[in-house]
Parts: sequence; structure tokens; C-alpha cells
Amino acid sequence: MSAFASMLAAVHADTNIGTPADFRRPPDPWVPARVVLSRPTDTIGGLGGLGARAGSLAATVLAGDITPLEPQRGDELLLDGVVRRIEDAERDPLGLSWRLVLAEG
Repeated sequence: MSAFASMLAAVHADTNIGTPADFRRPPDPWVPARVVLSRPTDTIGGLGGLGARAGSLAATVLAGDITPLEPQRGDELLLDGVVRRIEDAERDPLGLSWRLVLAEG
């Protein structure tokens, strides 16, 4: 395991940072995983002028937790009893994790 893979595994396993979740491609069964949640703060031009921020929720999941699946739009993530649809998925350059942009509400 590389240093980067070890670091990502430690961050996801930390109960102060990582959160339990379940991933699936409907109608397949849920696959348990741990995610790290964030809220991107990219400025969006044309939506309310300066200071407008993206309001989406993002989750980073270890690629190994959901192998052999590659997340795509329409897949689902179950967080705290709430099912959220995946809007976009991007794999990191080393192929260790996926950044999932989740639909709100």
C-alpha cells in the first residue's frame, strides 16, 4: 500500500472525519463504505453575483470500498437514513478515491 493510500484509509477510518454510508447502483443491493463529506465553496458566476457559492454536498469514498463499481450519475449514497442521488463522480489521479457530488434534498 502506498503512503497516499495509507493516509486516505486512515482519514476515512477516523470517526471524527469519516462517516458510515452505503453506496449502490439501483436496483442493486447497498454496499457499505465510509465517506468524508465536504461542501464545495466554488464561486458560481452569474448566480447572484460575487460571493455566490456552490451549495452542493460532496462525498469522497475510497475506490476499494466500492470495487468493481465505478460511480456514475444516478447511483445512490445512503447517509444517516437519507438517500442522495449522485450528480457527478470524479476519480482522483492516483485512482484511490472517488469524489461524488450529491444532489441536495
